[in-house]
Amino acid sequence: MEAQSNIAGERLGPSFVCFLIWTFVVLARPQDFVTLLAPFRPVLLICFVTMAMMFLERVAVPANMFRLSEVRLVLLLYLIMLVGIPFAVHRGVAFRFLTSVMPATLLYFLVGIVQLRSVRRLNMTMATIALSLVFSASIYIMESVAHQGFRGVASGMYDPNDIAMLFATLIPLCLYVLFAGHGRVIRTLSVVATCLAAAGIMMSRSRGGVLALVVVIVFFFLGSVPRIRGAAKIAVVVMLAFVFINYFSMVQGRFQNMAQDYNLNDENGRINLWKQNLVIVGENPVLGVGADCSAVALGLLRAHEGGTQTWLTPHSSVLQVAVETGIPGLAIFVILNILAMRNLRRVCRDRDHPLSRLAFFMELSFYGFWTGGLLLSHGYSVHLYLLLGISAAVRHLYVYPAISTSLAGSKKEEREEHATSNI
Repeated sequence: MEAQSNIAGERLGPSFVCFLIWTFVVLARPQDFVTLLAPFRPVLLICFVTMAMMFLERVAVPANMFRLSEVRLVLLLYLIMLVGIPFAVHRGVAFRFLTSVMPATLLYFLVGIVQLRSVRRLNMTMATIALSLVFSASIYIMESVAHQGFRGVASGMYDPNDIAMLFATLIPLCLYVLFAGHGRVIRTLSVVATCLAAAGIMMSRSRGGVLALVVVIVFFFLGSVPRIRGAAKIAVVVMLAFVFINYFSMVQGRFQNMAQDYNLNDENGRINLWKQNLVIVGENPVLGVGADCSAVALGLLRAHEGGTQTWLTPHSSVLQVAVETGIPGLAIFVILNILAMRNLRRVCRDRDHPLSRLAFFMELSFYGFWTGGLLLSHGYSVHLYLLLGISAAVRHLYVYPAISTSLAGSKKEEREEHATSNI
């Protein structure tokens, strides 16, 4: 507890501010809506600026960071992807993905663990996530209203199913902000973000998103939240239930006549896609078809069988990783996520620890992500690696509190020595 009070007065350098901006850019994606930003490639720009600031500040990488199971398993999964490049069905696609897209995600994951070395920094990051959600949910709701009667796309990157799943993933983190001891403005921001995201899920008409929202509400209500009164929990559940019921008419039709749903009967429905991708896994069980090559592999399979050669993703994050990295990669991926949630649960059980409440809401975010992630191809989503990075940071701060707060502690010792010498 003394270490936590010491760290409350730590100096937040420019590199951490850049990391917060980086978080906002990757989550809210303002470059998708402000055309003037796109040519500057904001994600790449803020990535380089953050790294430069860390170099100038001489931010040290904690030696114990690479003992964390999340870090080791993520790097091992990436190594398997690299080994699979020569055996990919399209080596160019795999090479480009693993030298441009995936490194940026991994860098954000690792930088997050380095930067999130105190409860204060974690709380500020959660507040930034809430701000990002207000931005993206507001724009999506306006887009949905403008295209009333149709399922509006969120951006060039996310369709309605994607954005609904991502909203469900971030809602628990906004709820954490509500109870994290922030000022009135930040708490109000978290409530607005939560309500807008819940409304956005309903307006997306995404069945997976609606199911993810229900899972979040139910587990929050039934779970034992550290240091939160029952009345506060009921108030949150009532708020989310009100939004759910108020907008349910918009998505109700999507749950009717489920026996005739295209996912069950259509050639491009999920059931048929999953069957065909399981065939691909059976033919490439060791290293898979190459990172980001699942759509190519499906097109080639269909062409070989004489079907329609469409380029579709597996529509399942687990199946996506299995197809692209083989059974070994899938095993590592599953263990990675299970260990992250198990570590969070261990922290949550220490109910008097300052991190226990965050650990509960982080686990809830994993439930939201994976409820939708089982039906969508987000195995390499930056949102998943955001959760994994925060999980690793929480675990590191919990296991190595003295190391995480050594800077603040050393400063306190210097002040005490100075005071003693004056006496």
